[in-house]
Amino acid sequence: MSTSSRSEGTSPGGPPEGKVVIGRVSSPHGIRGELSIVPLTDFPERFQRMDTVDLYRGDVFLRTLEVRRIRFNEGRDTLILESDLRDRDEAKAVSGAQILIAAEDRVELPEGRFWIDDLIGLSVEDMEGHPLGTVENILSAGACETYEIRGIDGRLHYVPAVEEFVRDIDLEQGRIRLSLIEGLWD
Repeated sequence: MSTSSRSEGTSPGGPPEGKVVIGRVSSPHGIRGELSIVPLTDFPERFQRMDTVDLYRGDVFLRTLEVRRIRFNEGRDTLILESDLRDRDEAKAVSGAQILIAAEDRVELPEGRFWIDDLIGLSVEDMEGHPLGTVENILSAGACETYEIRGIDGRLHYVPAVEEFVRDIDLEQGRIRLSLIEGLWD
C-alpha cells in the first residue's frame, strides 16, 4: 500500500473546505510581474495545463491569475509563471500565497495509491476486525512512509506503510486493516 509523497492536500493554516494546495508563490521573478512557484505536488507538469491559478492566504481568497505561460526554471525545483500581473510590485504583493484547486480536480492516482489527506482520520483495525486506533499523520522519511496511529490506549504507534503490515485500505468503509507482527504495536 502506498500514498502519494506530496499530497496535493491540506496544509497548516487550513485551506477552505474542498480545496487542496498544489503550490506556493515563492517570490517575484524579474521585473515584469512573473512569479517563482514552488510546486507542492508530485505532478508539477499539471501547471502547464492550467489557464488560471487561484491564490489564497490560509482560507482567504486573494485573486485569480490568468496564466500566459508556465515554464520550469532550469536547474531549480521551481516554475516561472507569466500571468496578468504587470510588474514586480504586484508580484511581490502575492509572494507567499498558496495555489489551491478543488479537491475533485486532483490528478487521478493509480490503483493502490492514496492521497495523504484521505488517509488521515481513518480507523485502524487488526485483521480480525478489532479496533486499534485512528490515523493521525503520515510521515515521509526513509525508505517508506510511516502511518502515525493514535491507539485506543491513547499512545502513538508507528507502522511502516508496506504491504507486509498494511493489508487493506478501504476509503468507503473508512478503515485500514493491519497485519501485526510481534513487537510492532507494543
